[in-house]
Amino acid sequence: MASNNPGGKLSGFININKPVGLTSFQVITQLRRILGIRKMGHSGVLDKPATGVLPIGVNRATKLFSHFADFRKVYLTTLLFGFSTTTDDIVGEIISTGKTGSVTERDVQLALKQFIGEISQRPPRFSTTKVDGKEFYRIALAGKEVPYKLKRVTVEDIKFVSYSDGPSADELLGSRPELSAEPTSLPPLKLFTVRISCRGGFYVRSLARDLGELLETQGCVFSLVREQVGPFRVEDAHTLEEMEDLAAEGKEQDALQPMGVIAEPERTVALDAPSIAQLARGMPVVVKAHFLEAEVRKRGARLFVTGPDGELAAIVEVAQPIGDNLPLHPRRLLL
Repeated sequence: MASNNPGGKLSGFININKPVGLTSFQVITQLRRILGIRKMGHSGVLDKPATGVLPIGVNRATKLFSHFADFRKVYLTTLLFGFSTTTDDIVGEIISTGKTGSVTERDVQLALKQFIGEISQRPPRFSTTKVDGKEFYRIALAGKEVPYKLKRVTVEDIKFVSYSDGPSADELLGSRPELSAEPTSLPPLKLFTVRISCRGGFYVRSLARDLGELLETQGCVFSLVREQVGPFRVEDAHTLEEMEDLAAEGKEQDALQPMGVIAEPERTVALDAPSIAQLARGMPVVVKAHFLEAEVRKRGARLFVTGPDGELAAIVEVAQPIGDNLPLHPRRLLL
């Protein structure tokens, strides 16, 4: 891609299917090597054992990640009940066990209802949540107590998918010696798979921990696939191996989606060239409010602007409406 992209002007998104075993940053490192492009970033960290959608921004598209927070995210996750870990997933050290004999499929389905809606959630100790400018995981790695902090998150739906008995203690510890537990100390394990539809900031690991406590046992994430982030879906995602093949054939641009892919139709305004030029000069433009949905006419709302070529040109903020006139102030230019 570097040879077809003089000056690094090509911008857009690549939908990557992150494999198990790599951090999100390691995916970026590999893509930089494959594509020969330095300026890249990703939206929404996927933990090392997780797989699925990892949107990668290239060049100017890296400026748009702040607008991903409101995107719908969908996760397919299997929760393990029987013990909890330092990281709230299967890769951490076991810190507590809990009986699972009385936990039924119906119990889980009823308990899940308490986690739907706008809820308060305590982020995992090992997470990128910050307090006083420091990430939780850095505080935890330093051996210090992570502050108790709640954040408001939105969960649109949680659907129960399946239940099964978990692996035996011998099987689990044989494949994961770092768990450091005696087989006789673990209760019978249970696995429950659910599909979660939520908005930005939600931690599946926190759900596993909190659901386990609510059911009077202990829980953690056994596996996780991120199936969707806004317009990016796992069925359309490219593996790193596929990116290698596309680069070898000189077709890597086939995987690049335009920046406008993130512009939700109901939050997008199409403007002519003079209006785009006016925004580029830092001046507001005025549009008729009745052309927009009611929920995006509010003062402070952020809208996407496309130019005559249909490409994403700017992000604007709605000012106080004056009658049917809606002033739009430029907040980010993408020209």
